[in-house]
Amino acid sequence: MESKPGKKFFKYAIPVIRIIIGMAFTLSGILKLTDIKGFQKIIETMGLLGGPLPFLASILIPILEVILGLMLVLGVFIKITAIHLNVLVIIFAWVTFYILRNRPDMLCGCFGGFFDMTFSIYHFVVLFIIFILNLVIVIEPNDTWTLQKLFRDRITPAKKMLLVEILTYFLIAIGIILIGFAIYMNFWGQQDNQKAVEFEDTAVIAEENKDIAETLFKKDENQERNEAEEVQIIDMTVDEAYEAYINDGDFIFVDVRSESEYESGHIKGAFFIPLSLIEDRLDELPKDRSILVYCNGSSCNRSGAAARILAANGYKKVYDLTGKGIDEWISKGYPSE
Repeated sequence: MESKPGKKFFKYAIPVIRIIIGMAFTLSGILKLTDIKGFQKIIETMGLLGGPLPFLASILIPILEVILGLMLVLGVFIKITAIHLNVLVIIFAWVTFYILRNRPDMLCGCFGGFFDMTFSIYHFVVLFIIFILNLVIVIEPNDTWTLQKLFRDRITPAKKMLLVEILTYFLIAIGIILIGFAIYMNFWGQQDNQKAVEFEDTAVIAEENKDIAETLFKKDENQERNEAEEVQIIDMTVDEAYEAYINDGDFIFVDVRSESEYESGHIKGAFFIPLSLIEDRLDELPKDRSILVYCNGSSCNRSGAAARILAANGYKKVYDLTGKGIDEWISKGYPSE
C-alpha cells in the first residue's frame, strides 16, 4: 500500500528542517566562540547580567548552541534536544523584546562579529518560525536519517547503554574542544595577531608621531588662525556622539588611526583618513558639515592633532571624541563594522 502524500512529505521534510535548524545553531555558536570578548561586551551592554555572569554566558551559550545543534543534525535525543533549543529560543525572544524597548539599534551578536546585525522586529519572526519548527520536530516521530533510528532498529538492547555512554563522553569531549578553541581564538591567537599588527604599525605610528610633533610646533600659528576665525574644537563623549550619529545627518565621522586599526573595527560608515594624510585629503571633507574625528580616546592624541589641523584650515564645526574612543563605542554595542 502506498503511503499518503502527507506522510511522505513529513518523511522527508522533517529531517531537512531538523538538519537546517541544527546547522544554524551550530554555525551561530562557532562564530560566537571566535569572538568571546565581543560577545561578552554585547551581553554587558544589555545590562541584564552583572559580575562574572556576562563572561560565563559568553562561553556557555555558544557551547550549548554548538552541542545542541550537532545533536539535532545527527539525530540524537531529538525530542529532548529540540525542547532545549526552544528554551534558548524563548530566552532569545525575551532578550530581543527587552532590547527593542530599552536599547534600539544595538548589535545582537547572533553570529558573533561575522554579521553586523542589530536587533529588530524580524528577530521575533525568525525566532517564532524556529520555535514552531522545533515543536513539529518534537511532535512528529516519523523521522529518518538519524543515529537514534539506527540505534533503535539495528543495535541490540545490550549495546544501547554502551553507545549512550560513548555518546556522553563524545559530547563532553566536544565541549572541551570548543573551550580550547575559544581560548585559542580569543587569547593565544589574538596575541600572535597583535604582535603582527604592532610590527606592521611601527612605521605608520612613527610617521603619525612625526606629524603630531610638527602640528605642535605650529601651535602658535594655528592658534592665531583659530582666534581670527573664532574656531572652537568641541570635545564630545561617546554617548553624545552616538546621539549625533543616529539623529543628526550633518555629522561626518573620521577615523584617523592606522589602516590595520581601522580594519580591526571602526564606527560604521566612518571615513578613513590617517593623521599622516589628513592635510593632503582635506578636499574630501566639506567645510559646511560637522566633522568628528576619533582614535582610541583620551589616551590617543591623534584625534586631537587632526582636529587642530581641521580647525587651522577653516573648518568651523570640529569635534573630538573623548573617553575611550572607538573602544568604548564598540563596548557599548553602538554600530560598528
